[in-house]
Amino acid sequence: MAKHHQIQSVSGILTPIPEGWESSDLEGMLISESKLQSRVKVLASEIANQLPSNEPVVVLPLLSGAFLFAADLVRQWQFEFELDFIGLSSYRTSTRSGPIEWIHRVKADIENKHVVIIDDILDTGQTLVEATKELSKLHPATIQTCVLLEKDVKNPRPLSCHANFVGFKIPDIFVVGYGLDFALKFRQLPFVGVISPNCYGTGTH
Repeated sequence: MAKHHQIQSVSGILTPIPEGWESSDLEGMLISESKLQSRVKVLASEIANQLPSNEPVVVLPLLSGAFLFAADLVRQWQFEFELDFIGLSSYRTSTRSGPIEWIHRVKADIENKHVVIIDDILDTGQTLVEATKELSKLHPATIQTCVLLEKDVKNPRPLSCHANFVGFKIPDIFVVGYGLDFALKFRQLPFVGVISPNCYGTGTH
């Protein structure tokens, strides 16, 4: 397992939504586009430095929230790797997490290969635990996990719920943008924004 790298924290103070992206459902911007892109480059370098050279690598972004983050991340890598997708869902009809459901299983052969799981956000940790548990049954050489955001939850997570690589640590708030959605909206935002509290309980993440 790779060592944990330094995590960038973000201020709890929100900044205004950039011009053209304003919405009554958004309370403010938490992480700007420039900060996201800068951090992605650092993460890409950190992950590449931890992977063995000249050994097979399989990259597995989680659908659907990680697609923008993963696209920017993998385009930083000039080494050869396989790219497949997996899908797990833990949100249903509110901002609260529910049971884990597999919606898309890995098709690539990962046996004896180094696997990198890419996810958008570490909340309860259930998704990463489930993904790692199931993929381990396929006998990869190693499994490493990378998340863009890690929520600062009140109750400490078990060690198995931690990611090897984390972009930003954020407060325990509901965020959207850069792949994360609210009722299937706001994925396309180039920044990470915060949903207005009056929307809670009316959508899916």
